Amino acid sequence: MLRNEFIEKVKQISKENLVFIDESGIEDNACREYGWSIKGTRCYCNKAYQHKSRVSMIGELCNNQIIAPVIFEGNCNKAIFTTYVETILIKELPPGQIVIMDNINFHKNTIIKVLIESVGCSILFLPTYSPDLNPIEHYWFKIKNEIRKVTPQFKDISIAVEHVMKFICIVPISYVIAISPCLLTIERVSMRHMVIYNEV
Repeated sequence: MLRNEFIEKVKQISKENLVFIDESGIEDNACREYGWSIKGTRCYCNKAYQHKSRVSMIGELCNNQIIAPVIFEGNCNKAIFTTYVETILIKELPPGQIVIMDNINFHKNTIIKVLIESVGCSILFLPTYSPDLNPIEHYWFKIKNEIRKVTPQFKDISIAVEHVMKFICIVPISYVIAISPCLLTIERVSMRHMVIYNEV
């Protein structure tokens, strides 16, 4: 689908029925990208050369709210995303909603389509190379900037992520994906639905 065609199609859909999904992640060596320094001098900070771990997030944006956010260690893949959709996402989708996501391979998994359509919803894929048309990308950008600011205060990046989530979130509920080499499970934890107060 071309960009203009996609934009026109989305304009015809009620805002309440648009659900934008995306994954994002941040490494444990993340640091602030900008800082203060004396006029005429460069601003420097120490940063670990290599990262040891990565924390990823999945969430859905609907009507200016991030719903059912999930955090987990490592990168997202087909197994994790399918488990998220099956265990969390479809329980949050009222019938008639349009789920919008990018064209990464595991989003196009047939199982994902079947699961979403089983609750009376449908999928609309973003045009190729058009992340700017997915507003949740802007929310993850803001969240990761906040994480970078507080990371030096914590020994573990996952604690920094949870701290930021709690700071900008309300309404306790949700889940985290617990992963081991031979096990993939969903566990209930004290994460939250997230409301971002500054609309993009």
